[in-house]
Amino acid sequence: MFAQADKGVAGREIAVQRIDRQAEWLEVTLGSKLAAFAAGMSPAHLTRIARREEMPGDVEERHLRNVFAVASLLATRDGAGSAYAWLTEPNPELDGRTPADLLHEGSAPENVWLAAVTPF
Repeated sequence: MFAQADKGVAGREIAVQRIDRQAEWLEVTLGSKLAAFAAGMSPAHLTRIARREEMPGDVEERHLRNVFAVASLLATRDGAGSAYAWLTEPNPELDGRTPADLLHEGSAPENVWLAAVTPF
C-alpha cells in the first residue's frame, strides 16, 4: 500500500512539473542527444523547450515526461551515470533493444521500468 501511494505521488509530480524544467534536467543528466533521441525530437528542439523558447506539442510533451520518469527513477536509485548507461545498453528483458529505442518509439515508461527492476 505504501509503495503504491509513493508511485501515485511521484506520478502526479511528473505530470504537473513544468516541462521546461524536465527538459533541462534531461539535457544536463543525459546529454541533449540521448534525451532528444529518446523523446523523439531534435537536440535543438529539446534545448529550445528547456529554455522556454518553444512549447512541445502534446505527443512531444508526453514523450519528454516518459523519458524523465524513467531517467529520474534510475538516477535517484543508482546515480545519474547509471541512467545514461542503462538507457543506451541493449537489454535482454527488452529483446536486446535499448530502453532509449523503446521510449523513442513512444512506449509507456511502465513497460521500460519493468526491465530496470531486479528480479527476486
